[in-house]
Amino acid sequence: MENLRAFMLVTALRDVNPDFRFYPADIETNSDSSESIIQRGFFIAYDSKEAAEIGTSIVKDAGNIQSYEILDNPKATAVAAKPVEAAAPAASDAPAKAAAPAPAKAAAKPAAHGGAKQNLISVNLSKLDSLMALVGEIVITEAMVVSSPELKDLKLDNFQKNTRQLRKLTDELQDITTSLRMVPISATFQKMNRIVRDMKQELHKDVRLTIIGEETEVDKGVVDSISDPIMHIVRNAMDHGVEDSPEDRVRAGKNPQAEITLAAHHSGNEVIISVTDDGRGMNPDVLLAKAKANGLLTKPEEEYSQKEILSFIMMPGFSTNKEVTEYSGRGVGMDVVKRNVEAIGGTVVITSELGQGSTMTLKIPLTMAITDGMEISVGNSIFTIPISNVIRSFKVKAEDVTFDSEGHELIRCMDAFYPLIRLHRLYNIETEIVNPTEGLIMLVEASEQSYCLLIDELLGEQQVVVKPLPDYLNHFNIKDSGISGCTILGDGNISIILDVLNLYHAAQATL
Repeated sequence: MENLRAFMLVTALRDVNPDFRFYPADIETNSDSSESIIQRGFFIAYDSKEAAEIGTSIVKDAGNIQSYEILDNPKATAVAAKPVEAAAPAASDAPAKAAAPAPAKAAAKPAAHGGAKQNLISVNLSKLDSLMALVGEIVITEAMVVSSPELKDLKLDNFQKNTRQLRKLTDELQDITTSLRMVPISATFQKMNRIVRDMKQELHKDVRLTIIGEETEVDKGVVDSISDPIMHIVRNAMDHGVEDSPEDRVRAGKNPQAEITLAAHHSGNEVIISVTDDGRGMNPDVLLAKAKANGLLTKPEEEYSQKEILSFIMMPGFSTNKEVTEYSGRGVGMDVVKRNVEAIGGTVVITSELGQGSTMTLKIPLTMAITDGMEISVGNSIFTIPISNVIRSFKVKAEDVTFDSEGHELIRCMDAFYPLIRLHRLYNIETEIVNPTEGLIMLVEASEQSYCLLIDELLGEQQVVVKPLPDYLNHFNIKDSGISGCTILGDGNISIILDVLNLYHAAQATL
């Protein structure tokens, strides 16, 4: 089976970069090549260290590799991979050539883990799902035990000491369980190299793909769900975004070679994935005219913001292409992207500047996570705000409350003014605290947007299990109201988890 496993590795590497050589070279046709792999290992050769580093990342994530090492020499850079089921370690007298036909002076060293016991096992993803759910229930049960009303006002020093130790252990268990499901997003990102390379040849466009943050780790379930959306966005950027000829770019004062940037990073409890092109950008007037022709407008044209206009492209059947091509123009794609991302609890944000390019941003929250939250109350309702979004909470004086030219409330804090959002007004909650000087002010921040919340009371920090909202609530666009999920508190009550960024946009829409 060694030659078959080597062939599977070669196929995976070709999806990213076909420019490499391997030895034995007849793994597909000669079954006897497996014996050579057992004795000497399997060799892959690249012409540059950069290409070898990309290949190494694929080898590292492959499931049937026992060990590998990099062989540097003036003529070739090779990755020597030993299949995991190989019966013998790599021989010290490995072939003098790293890959046919280019000879390599460096000989393969014995594999570092040759003959050692296998240190990787495959685990069914459903088992990890069950483990994660179980850890969540443990955290909820722990909170119920600690906050039991029967223990209130009792002096139980040993009990408190033991609960702190229990909290420490559950935190460690949570961290380990979460890490088991995390995989680098590099494999998904590297597949886009082939998409760009093939479309460059078909469309005759000079484009380079820049990848940033491919080491960012994402939940395994999320990786499987976002592969198709990212592919759709990259194809749209190549076909729609990038100009048709280098001359058009030069006349616009740009580099003749277009660039598409694929980036990923963590932000609080979200994974932010963006696809940016430096192409022609989107024309809001054209999009608005197309939406009007399709009967999609629900209010006068002049009342639409640029964000609302750009969101039209994610509606089913919406396309500004006059010709149907192999890659776009059918009016499908972006609506699929939106649907797939929302299915895992994420959102799609589009920004564009005419003549400068466009950016598609996917914000993917952890669909099931245990996080630290700050519990607050407004009237009889309890809300949870992620600790990562909280800057500070304070009492405000009357002289620190002012208004802007349009009559919107502002709070002065740390020599700066921030807009005030009243949760009781946004969610129609009855409360006796309507004056900012009577309640508490909480300064929050998300994606460089900071503002103040008027709340009744600060209940304290609490580790909570984030439960996703039922799918049917997505039909009501509840996420656009600033609600990202819910959690069960220690006393059994339900607390709504607020999405700090969407909460701000929801409040602005009501002004």
